[in-house]
Amino acid sequence: VAELSWDIQRYRMLRHKLLETYRQKAVEAALRRIDMVGIDSEFEAEAETYTLQNALSWRCDPVAASEIDARLATYGFDQHAITTEVYVQAREVLVLFEGLLNAAQTKRMLLLREIRNQRFLNGPLRQSR
Repeated sequence: VAELSWDIQRYRMLRHKLLETYRQKAVEAALRRIDMVGIDSEFEAEAETYTLQNALSWRCDPVAASEIDARLATYGFDQHAITTEVYVQAREVLVLFEGLLNAAQTKRMLLLREIRNQRFLNGPLRQSR
């Protein structure tokens, strides 16, 4: 039971980390839609590098995140839009994690039920001895 509980906790932590990564990618995509419009092709690679750096700053630096969030909001990219983008990008992987979590939780519940049944069956025998 403990091992299954640890598995469930690990799956939840991995899912959370995954969502953080996809959120960064969603911010990258939004910044790309804002910053890359009208960029001359010779400057695209440099602009892309800055976009990636800004998205990383958004993830790691709360001050930068606040500034980038405000900038995104002025272009219509609020947290709801970013979250929607995250779930669109991550839907297949999230389905996988939900399957893993559900399977582990089901196994844990079955094991706990079996332990309870064994205790119930063995309980009266111990008391009568």
